[in-house]
Amino acid sequence: MIVRLLLAVCQVYSWLIVARVVIAWVAPASRNEMVLMLNRLVDPLLDRLRPLLPLPGIDLSPILALLLVRLACRLLVGLLG
Repeated sequence: MIVRLLLAVCQVYSWLIVARVVIAWVAPASRNEMVLMLNRLVDPLLDRLRPLLPLPGIDLSPILALLLVRLACRLLVGLLG
């Protein structure tokens, strides 16, 4: 039960990261409430990862975030399951 919930949370957060990337491409200056909420959920992680990959003009933090979320979920499922 807990493992399934954890996997669902990881999946949802991964999709939120992808949605954040797509919205940043399509409407980077959006002030929509849903977009602002999405930013508040995802940006704290991305902001911490950006200094680790300092490439001018290219933000690879979402890719690293997806990898870290997946890795963390696999480790937690392995410990719990």
